[in-house]
Amino acid sequence: MARKAKKVVRSVEPTGNPILEVKYNDPLFSIAAHPTEPIFVSGLATGHVFCNRYDAATLEERMQAIKDEQKKKSKTSVKSVNAAWWTQVEDITNSNEIVTCWKTKRHKGSCRSVLFDPIESSVGKHLFTVGKDHVIKKANTETGKVVTKTDISKDLTSNDAVTKLCHSTTHPFLLSGTENGHVLVYDSNDLGNKFKVEGVHDDSVNHILAMPSVSPYHYLTVGSTTLSHIDIRKGIVTQSDDQEDELLSMSFVPDDDRNDTVLVAQGGGIVTIWKNSKNKLMDQLSRIKVNKEASIDVMISAMDAGDDDMAASVWCGDSDGLVHRVNYKKGKPVETRLHGTNDEVGFLDIDYEYRLLTAGMDSMKLWSAENEEESESEDSDESDESDESDEESDESDISGGEDSNGSDSGSEEEYESSEEDESSEEDESGEEEGESEGDEGDINTSKKEEANNEKPASDHKNTVTETTKQNKRQASQPKTSGETKKQKLKQASKVSHSHGIRRFDGL
Repeated sequence: MARKAKKVVRSVEPTGNPILEVKYNDPLFSIAAHPTEPIFVSGLATGHVFCNRYDAATLEERMQAIKDEQKKKSKTSVKSVNAAWWTQVEDITNSNEIVTCWKTKRHKGSCRSVLFDPIESSVGKHLFTVGKDHVIKKANTETGKVVTKTDISKDLTSNDAVTKLCHSTTHPFLLSGTENGHVLVYDSNDLGNKFKVEGVHDDSVNHILAMPSVSPYHYLTVGSTTLSHIDIRKGIVTQSDDQEDELLSMSFVPDDDRNDTVLVAQGGGIVTIWKNSKNKLMDQLSRIKVNKEASIDVMISAMDAGDDDMAASVWCGDSDGLVHRVNYKKGKPVETRLHGTNDEVGFLDIDYEYRLLTAGMDSMKLWSAENEEESESEDSDESDESDESDEESDESDISGGEDSNGSDSGSEEEYESSEEDESSEEDESGEEEGESEGDEGDINTSKKEEANNEKPASDHKNTVTETTKQNKRQASQPKTSGETKKQKLKQASKVSHSHGIRRFDGL
């Protein structure tokens, strides 16, 4: 077990620079980033699916220009500005930085999960969605048109529904987890039924994770208070002891190519470490405290194994609207980003250039790929040069221009927190309209003439200070120094919103 951390309560400026924020008019239920292109797809509570393409270079340049301008004006961080410095758009938009490629009413009821095809020979060519209507659909990513679909009602038990999708990274296996704890497996080519593993968990399947280094038939699942290792042909291989805390998400770490070490996000605000080689995943080996006043709802590998720090890290999103980078070797969070003060983090993904994507039910943020630590170091060097010049002209003026964050290193931090209310909107009764032909041909490729003007946001230093007074929690200090990127196809272990709407009540 990890040693008990010193408890600290203070205000911390979050790290990272968002370059794009998309605000949704309807609750967001699922999101996925394309593995090789600047595209992301959103599934909504209304059953609509949107496909957006963004210009990452333009977004990065715009953010850098704003940072440079702010530095010239006041020699302070752009985060001190009392407004959003990143690009903000509505969910349907047409601008220089981001356009809506297509949108469609894909499902009757909510779209519960969406993911891209991760197989190398066809990576990103198709996307899969599943809805409240018990229909799985495979569509062309470029056009949005449905290629094939299947109604899986016949494969479900009474009062059951699919909550989660997962695709093998090497074989045409599409897995779906259900509310009653079963796992159904389909051929992703024609969506024909292949296997069914019953009773994997006593409650909803919260996450499914492929184990390509072990076998294309082996997967890990979490649901209720247990972790299961399954063979989709034979059933449950092992199931863990009762953890007495809900297991919500999980991820392998980038520096483990054997699928041996898995980190698990739990409802009690902790991340637990498991090893198959130690005890067949029967129980956790140790735990990392992240945010004791919030649940850790979603987790994804940092993926950048070219850097030692990132190679030992995973990103974790919590119900306080915070995203933590947890280094499992150091046994603590080493970086925290603020997604939103009123939006729980229910989805995480990594884009084709290893940018972090965070989302809740209200908005999505795409974060800069720029190494913030190096950027601040460059700014500090420039400030020092300026100070030396000032010193020559006036010896009394010897101090640097920029303050440091002053984050503590090596201690976990505890913050006061209040529970956020989360409500699920009911779908409108007329959702059945045009479904049969709507998917095949009702692809609305027209863009809205213009998105609403950006509104100043409050995700900045001043608001963070105010928020912590209102019991919002954060943890500290970036330690990243990533210089190279691991050039390999990412595994498509997509994660959907788990906290609060795991049962998609009424949706």
